[in-house]
Amino acid sequence: MAGERRPWGLVDDLDRPFHAAGQMAADLDLLDAVAAGGPPVLRLYRWVPPALTLGRFQPDADVDAAACARLGVPVVRRPTGGKALLHGGDLTYAVAMPEPTGAVGTVDAVYRQLAAALVAGLAGIGVEAAVARHEGPAGAVCMATQQGADLRVGERKVCGSAQVRRRGVVLQHGSILLERLPFDETDLVAGARRSPAERQRLRAATVTLAELGAPTDPHVVGAAVVEGFREALDVEFTSTV
Repeated sequence: MAGERRPWGLVDDLDRPFHAAGQMAADLDLLDAVAAGGPPVLRLYRWVPPALTLGRFQPDADVDAAACARLGVPVVRRPTGGKALLHGGDLTYAVAMPEPTGAVGTVDAVYRQLAAALVAGLAGIGVEAAVARHEGPAGAVCMATQQGADLRVGERKVCGSAQVRRRGVVLQHGSILLERLPFDETDLVAGARRSPAERQRLRAATVTLAELGAPTDPHVVGAAVVEGFREALDVEFTSTV
């Protein structure tokens, strides 16, 4: 039928408690479901308690294990690349979709497609975001520098994303910064440990929705993200348990 929207699954895990490793396992379950022939899926979730994720190839030595233990922050490795990222003050999304073919299937093309959905979602809560500028490696802390998959407001990063491809499926997940926690990555990453300069650099490079005067309720932001995907990608969601 002309004009019919493409069906996607929607997994709302905003109020479902998972431990840190369980969050990454749930994202990989999305990939497996799509690889088995299921529709594309968008999953939304939070981290309670806060957790630190490491990029797939990031060395364990980047973590200050004693500081993480003292602050009660579990550490888990992401299936995607990138560097250390502290979760807990963010809304995290994950998308699993069949890997497109041709020019629309490149890493950058998929990043742009999903970025358009995120930009539309943030616009729905009054935040004018844009695709970030590529500014080179970010050191041990993910949010300190903008990469091609990220979103910015002005010159400051508001959302970081990363991608992996397996078995003909794209898995992309990322974090929208809602508010700041009492501690940050500079308290947990060995290379940046309690460095005033590194803390200032991280604060100057990032911005939260709270600092922009936008809603921070994860359910409100999550609903806006869903609407952004629906609008930008012309999809229709069905809830998935």
